[in-house]
Amino acid sequence: MKNTILLFALLITGIASLNAQTTHSGKWEADSYFVSFKGSWKIVKEDAKTYVVMGDDFSAKKGPDLKIFLSKLNLKDIDGDNASAKGQSVFIAELKSFKGTNKYLIPSNINVSDYKTILVHCEKYAKFWGGAPLNK
Repeated sequence: MKNTILLFALLITGIASLNAQTTHSGKWEADSYFVSFKGSWKIVKEDAKTYVVMGDDFSAKKGPDLKIFLSKLNLKDIDGDNASAKGQSVFIAELKSFKGTNKYLIPSNINVSDYKTILVHCEKYAKFWGGAPLNK
């Protein structure tokens, strides 16, 4: 019975991954030497929904109030003061894990192609953790 359940789970996972399409991907760039922030990420479309997916190599220094944003600014122009600026950035989700694969739903009203950068920012203390250009 356990083998049947495992086979079924693997089959379902395989079918779900066939429906996923990567639209953007890259590697995180830390904002400073003092913040450990690295690994890969991608944006995928899956069953009419869009997600930010952290790679299994993702790791970040723990911090309070870390949030994922998309920004209209270029990465080189982002700092702690403007990372979450209204009109320039849009909130995606709170970072729920500091290591490994994680998946975050991008709200359906957000058009990823309107933005240049994906970033993680500590909004409470205005500290930019890091980001990456939205390359296709």
